[in-house]
Amino acid sequence: MANIQKRPNSKWRARYRDLDGKEHARHFDRKVDAQRWIDEVTASMVTGQYVDPRSAKKPFKEYAEEWRVIQPHRPSTAKAVAQHLRCYVYPAWERRALGAIRPVTCRAGSPA
Repeated sequence: MANIQKRPNSKWRARYRDLDGKEHARHFDRKVDAQRWIDEVTASMVTGQYVDPRSAKKPFKEYAEEWRVIQPHRPSTAKAVAQHLRCYVYPAWERRALGAIRPVTCRAGSPA
């Protein structure tokens, strides 16, 4: 699932495969830093808190619209969901990157 290798340039390359099989890698000066990064990523995968670094950059509105379209709602519910997103959620969250949204920010009721 993950490994760390010393590179010819004396850097340490840490690699892992995400849940979709895509490989992600970072380079570190120290092996301990590479191991810490791998441990954090592995723990987030095990606990179900893993977020793909590329999808974390997606704006909230883009994700929400993709989610809304695939929901099996009745027409009246779909209309209400779209209206609530448009009136209450998008004004505060539409440009915010998914990776920047934290649980504490959601509990506070507004983006920080």
